[in-house]
Amino acid sequence: MVADVSWSRLGDEDCVRVGGVAPGANVRVRAGTAHVIGELPPMAGRLVRDGEDTCFVPRFAFLDGMTYTVFVDGVVVEVLVRPRPHTATTTEVIDIRPTASQVPRNLLRFYVQFSSRMSEGQAAGRIRLVDDDGHTMVGALLPTEHELWDSDRRRLTVLLDPARIKRGLISHRAVGYPLRAGTSFRLVIDEGFCDAVGRPLRARAERRYAVGGDERRLVDPDNWTLTVPSVDTFEPLDVELDRPLDYGLLARCLHVVGPDDRPVDGTPTIGEEERTWRFVPRHRWTRRSHKLVVDPVLEDIAGNSVSRVFDRDLARPQDEPREARPVAVAFLPR
Repeated sequence: MVADVSWSRLGDEDCVRVGGVAPGANVRVRAGTAHVIGELPPMAGRLVRDGEDTCFVPRFAFLDGMTYTVFVDGVVVEVLVRPRPHTATTTEVIDIRPTASQVPRNLLRFYVQFSSRMSEGQAAGRIRLVDDDGHTMVGALLPTEHELWDSDRRRLTVLLDPARIKRGLISHRAVGYPLRAGTSFRLVIDEGFCDAVGRPLRARAERRYAVGGDERRLVDPDNWTLTVPSVDTFEPLDVELDRPLDYGLLARCLHVVGPDDRPVDGTPTIGEEERTWRFVPRHRWTRRSHKLVVDPVLEDIAGNSVSRVFDRDLARPQDEPREARPVAVAFLPR
């Protein structure tokens, strides 16, 4: 088979252009070189006939510096290397959550925040857990085909394998928890993780954690401590939580409402180690009843929510699931 394969453009989109093949030919592109093609799925994209050529337009952008293998009807016809422009690397990891120095053995997830939009499909090879001896903790993180990005593709949710956390499941019985109480580990993001235009990170990033005991309690707002603001001031409402809560959910699951259940306009912030929450009002507090409203999906860092325990012990009646409805904590500015 003779095919003319090259980088090209189709309208305003990058593509791989394949000439010399019949209409209807099965053109596929894989990220990587020919000797590892069996380990990598074809790239998502579409085929467009353009005159005498067939163009492969990817769903997600080609990455600068990456090697791509092109197949026609299952036969390798070309290996292309995406040119890498000589531009400075600027993207970096700006936050890793949780920030608590100690996490429970049944920790469920991390959040990694990047300074720029990132490329997809690299997390499995660029994010890992490393034990005290510097060894990668194989199988600790959940392998997933679809990465969990926010809409801006700047914050990535990284899950530990829940099948190893939930007692009674086959994976838990076979290999146990991903983490071990009394040890420590590091979450490491390698500098080779590329941003949306194919540039690597400025530097590797990591956060170290100690591992404590298990956390298997419902999240109960009645156990929180509220520091009530003064009337006719802009003082904050400060909430001391009874344990570290999930950063991503904490950012959207607490709301302050005033009389007549109308939302109070203001700015919330999450404190150190996800143990405190502060709300600064836009307008002065009035001497009327207010409420802190908690969405029932709010979880701690082990996945326990206001309405259910993630890994419930059926013998504990206090862990019975609750009705999934908001919980309101009343307070009166003093």
